[in-house]
Amino acid sequence: MPEVSVVMAVHDGGPYIRQAVESILAQSFRDFEFLIIDDASKDSGSNFLSGLTDERVRLIAHSHQAGLSRSLNEGIQEAKGKYLARMDHDDISLSDRLQKQVNFLDAHQDVDVLGTWARTLGLAREQTWRYPIVDEDIRSEFAFNSSLVHSSVMLRTATLERLQLRYDDSTLRAQDYELWTREESQIRFANLGSVLIRYRVHADQVGSRYAVEQQAAAEKIRLREIERLGVKPTTDEFNLHNRISRWESPKGRAELWPLQHWFLKLRAANQTSQTYSMDAFDRTLERRWWAACKANIWLGLEARQIYRDFPFRGAAQRGFLEKAQLLAKAILRELGWGRR
Repeated sequence: MPEVSVVMAVHDGGPYIRQAVESILAQSFRDFEFLIIDDASKDSGSNFLSGLTDERVRLIAHSHQAGLSRSLNEGIQEAKGKYLARMDHDDISLSDRLQKQVNFLDAHQDVDVLGTWARTLGLAREQTWRYPIVDEDIRSEFAFNSSLVHSSVMLRTATLERLQLRYDDSTLRAQDYELWTREESQIRFANLGSVLIRYRVHADQVGSRYAVEQQAAAEKIRLREIERLGVKPTTDEFNLHNRISRWESPKGRAELWPLQHWFLKLRAANQTSQTYSMDAFDRTLERRWWAACKANIWLGLEARQIYRDFPFRGAAQRGFLEKAQLLAKAILRELGWGRR
C-alpha cells in the first residue's frame, strides 16, 4: 500500500501535461501511486499518458467526458494511500513537495487538509501567493475566497472516508471552495509557509475559459458563508463584497466609507454568531482594508488616516517598515509627486 496517492484529472492537457507529470515522478519522496484520470482527452496529451511506463502510474481513461468533479471523485474512490495529494495537469510540483507535506501531516495528527504557498507561472510579473498557514486564519478567509491552492493540497484519506467527503457533481466550477466551506466544521486546515507548487496562469486553463461561470460559482459560495454569519446583504453590499474578494480595490472616499461600514457589519455579525475566530476574522478584514487604502494612496495623507481610523487596524500587527513605506508614499503624493 503506497503512503500517498497523487490524483490528477485531465481533459486535453495540451503542452503542459508532460511537465506536470514529470514533476511528480521526480519527487524526492518515492512511496506513492499516481492516479491519472484521462477524461476523454482528444489531444496529443492522451498519447503521452498512455505511453507512460513508470510502475507507480495508474491510468484511468474515460471514453466520454465526465467532468472534473466526477473524475476527482473517481480518483478518491480508487486511492489506496494513507494520504491523497492533488495535482493539476498544468502546474508543477517542486521536488520536495510530497516529502514536506508527509512530514507535516505525520507530525500534526489534528490537520486534515494541508496546502502550500505557490508561485505563478505565465504572468509577465510573477506573484507569490502567501496564504494564511493556521486553521483559524484559513477558515476566516472563506467569507471571501478559498485560501488553499487546490493543486497543492494533501488530505488524509481516513478523513475523506470517515466523512464521505466528495466533490459536488453539480458544482462545475470552484469545486474545492465549495467542498471546504461545506465541510469546514468537520475538518482542520493548514498551509505550509513555503512555495512548493508553481501555479500556471494561461488562457486555456479552466479559470480563464470559464471565468464567468467560475465567478458565479464563487459568489454563490460566498453568499452561503455570509448568511452563516447571520447577514442578508443588500445588492450593493454583495457587489462590493465580491469586488473585494477579487482584490478589486474601491476608488476614492465615496467607496472606502461603504466598505468600512460593510466590514463593521460583518464583524458585528461574527461577534454574535462566533462563526469564525474573532482575532482571525479581524486579521482577514484588516488585510483587505490595508490593500484598499494602499490602492488609494493618491489621496495622500488622507489615505493613511483612513487606514488609521479603522477600528481594528492593529489586528495584523503590521511592521514598522510597511507603515513607514505607506507614510512615505502618502507624503510624496501630498507633495504632488507621482500620478493618480
